[in-house]
Amino acid sequence: MSFKSTLILLFIAALLGAGILGIERYLPSTRELAEMRKGPVRFDPKAITQVEIDSEGGDGVSLQWDGGRWWVRRPFNDLADPERVDKLLTEIRATGWLNRVHRTEFDADTWARTLLEKPGHVVRLKNGTKEVLNLGMGTAAPVGGTHYLVLRSVEGAGQPASYVARTLLPDLLKAVPNEWRDPKLLRLPAGDVAGVKLIHAGGQIELARGAEGQAWELVKPLQVRASTERVNDLLSALLNLTIKDAQETSAGTGGAVKPQDELGITSSEMKVLVSLGGGQAPLEMLLQRPEPAGAAETKARVSHRKPAFTVISKDLPRLWAEPNQLRDRMLARIDPEAVTTIDITSALHQPIHLEKQNNSWFAGRGGRLVRANGDRVGRFFETLNSYEVLDFAADSASSLGSYGLDAPFLKVAWATAAGRAETLLFGANKESTEFYAKYEQSPSVYRVDATILPAIPQEPIKWKGLGVLRFSQFALRRISLGAGTAPPTVLNYDPSTAQWSGARAGQDITSMLDRVKADRLAEALSKLNAHDWVGDITNAIGALQNPSLRIVITLGEPGVSSGPTKDIILSFSPTQAGNMNSTLFYGQVQGDADIFYISRSALLELLAPVFRPKD
Repeated sequence: MSFKSTLILLFIAALLGAGILGIERYLPSTRELAEMRKGPVRFDPKAITQVEIDSEGGDGVSLQWDGGRWWVRRPFNDLADPERVDKLLTEIRATGWLNRVHRTEFDADTWARTLLEKPGHVVRLKNGTKEVLNLGMGTAAPVGGTHYLVLRSVEGAGQPASYVARTLLPDLLKAVPNEWRDPKLLRLPAGDVAGVKLIHAGGQIELARGAEGQAWELVKPLQVRASTERVNDLLSALLNLTIKDAQETSAGTGGAVKPQDELGITSSEMKVLVSLGGGQAPLEMLLQRPEPAGAAETKARVSHRKPAFTVISKDLPRLWAEPNQLRDRMLARIDPEAVTTIDITSALHQPIHLEKQNNSWFAGRGGRLVRANGDRVGRFFETLNSYEVLDFAADSASSLGSYGLDAPFLKVAWATAAGRAETLLFGANKESTEFYAKYEQSPSVYRVDATILPAIPQEPIKWKGLGVLRFSQFALRRISLGAGTAPPTVLNYDPSTAQWSGARAGQDITSMLDRVKADRLAEALSKLNAHDWVGDITNAIGALQNPSLRIVITLGEPGVSSGPTKDIILSFSPTQAGNMNSTLFYGQVQGDADIFYISRSALLELLAPVFRPKD
């Protein structure tokens, strides 16, 4: 080999060596690649009980977990914002590094500018007294959205390590100490609140409920049902009081309110006591009345926090509500799914009994249960639940006579399978110009409008189901339609072949029949519904003595062409004597004492021709 070739090989070897050294210096090692996949910051957030944040040239912040809540312990003592603390811990764990850096890669000035030796922010995470993580934030790195950071000590790790990392931590860490304070005066789920007392110089309002989902009751100064919507508005105003400012206090300078203490309430103050479910300790608050009235800012103190606060809320006036503003103005709050029986008693008609069986309603009729008008039962519940009383007439049962409630003309009672029962009474003044209602178990009297009464029919027949006829077409043998004195049209049906034949005045009209139209007539009769039932049947009986239309339906054993049969006879007459254009017609099934209304349009559908169109 020539001397020249040897020099070339030595030069190539030198280049390869330099390249290898460069790769080892500037590209991450296998260990570093593994760390990059895992992330440089690893800890269990649930194990962290203390967070310390120190910023260069600023106040430090210490946060402590007491097993239930985060607290700011430095530079003041107050509840911490749990959302901000959670965001901090989440963002620390989410830190993703682009590459690890070493001191030897920088000259002295550049290294100093990274602030890795003297970080602008230092975050220490501890479990008790044991340090889990010590993280220092340097300056922004050249790559957009990244910063230098240094892990000075990590549990189980060795020497401090520096990184270029992508993180949003600087935005969180630049917050001033007061921003770590919980901005909500009361941080509670509304469902945890079991009771509220509002005590001021003018009196006391007390609201209570058994558990979440149960109705609110106005306990004081009246024992009445509270408005769910109004109470929810009040709770929303109470639980969304936002802290604008806080003044640190010391003993004897009017700091936190002590639960159960007897504070003198002035005309400009209100004490609020919040009872909590699940055995939690009650909370107490002292509020100043906003000045001027309607202002969105006031002073407040609470029993579980030491500072005196300035709070803001556009809903502050709701906290100074009057008792009647919190009363439920809805006449009823009934759960239709829970009700199993309804009983209606009136002064003019027989008692009405309705009961639910297998999710269907039945009405007592002639000593037996018949299917009830489900739509009417539904309207009954809907009307009572959506009706808003006109006024609160009285809250004492001492003068029920003036409201006609000493002898009510209507009683409506309903009960649930769980045994809960309520009775609503209706009365009127002597002139029957004003109407009133009250619950039998409550002294409160409500003024109502007469428009609610049609939803509670007092005639038993009105609760009967609207189904007039129900039969299977497989049982059908014959339909005979006769109008006035004209010969009836007779349609014979063979269930075994599903074929129709017909006759009129002794002549065979089978060839004229349209099978589809005949099937449609049979289906309409098999599911015939009334428009409504007639209450006073005096006029109807007279009208039906000479019916304008008579339909005879012959039924046998379903699916069998031969065998015994029975006739169902339907009679119809106009409600306006002799006027076949009446909007409503009377209808009756022979042998049934009840008479129904059917609309003219529905009747005309039954009378629609069943013949083929003429060519």
